[in-house]
Amino acid sequence: MTILRSWIPALPALVLSACASWFPAPVPMRSVTWLQPPEQPRAKCLVVLLPGMGDEAEDFERNGLVAEIKQRGLSIDMIAANATLGYYARGTFPERLASDVIGPARAHGYEQLWLIGNSMGGMGTLYYSRVHTDHVTGVLALAPYLGEDELIDEIYAQGGLARWRAPPRVAVMNEDNYQREIWRWLQAMTRGQEPGPVLYIGFGRSDKLARPDSLLAAALADDHKFTLEGAHDWPTWRKLLARFLDDSDLARDCRR
Repeated sequence: MTILRSWIPALPALVLSACASWFPAPVPMRSVTWLQPPEQPRAKCLVVLLPGMGDEAEDFERNGLVAEIKQRGLSIDMIAANATLGYYARGTFPERLASDVIGPARAHGYEQLWLIGNSMGGMGTLYYSRVHTDHVTGVLALAPYLGEDELIDEIYAQGGLARWRAPPRVAVMNEDNYQREIWRWLQAMTRGQEPGPVLYIGFGRSDKLARPDSLLAAALADDHKFTLEGAHDWPTWRKLLARFLDDSDLARDCRR
């Protein structure tokens, strides 16, 4: 299953059909880890970071997000998965993330697993959580990509997520249904009708994805959404992460 077509709709079909071969997706998926110092007790929580389109695992450290988490003194180990575009293009993203990154880490017995991702990685946090509702504790989706304009317009036209006439649940997501299925699941989850993680969203008010992200934010409690002046960029995401780390379930549950 490829979800590349909907993310780069301007490319010709012939070009899109070749895209998967242009973007590598090595097996196993590479990751970068930041663990608690050995003199400290074993971390309670694991945070898995998912990068946006064109980014890589190391960008979370280069842009200060790893430092934001470290300086809070929380009982957290971090793994940044190099979940680049190639995995989404091939439809192997959830499988490789589970097998190569999250599965081995969970064997260490963490009490909680949190996913944090920006842009494409924000969508990735939701996509993975929809597939693996059994072990994701919480999500912070930073300016997540949430689907094509046609679908976003439809949800707005029907009065927002709460009133949207969602399609029936699908057993397996593919490139034709994954956007509607994730929105359907978000609707059911925010109504308490289906399981899912504790969900937070954050985005800049000038972000190019602010309109679709506002749809999801409207369905969440006020203390589960963070907005500020900012665009679709790392400085904005760092500020949003800082606010989340100061006041969220993760900040309370993952204390030392």
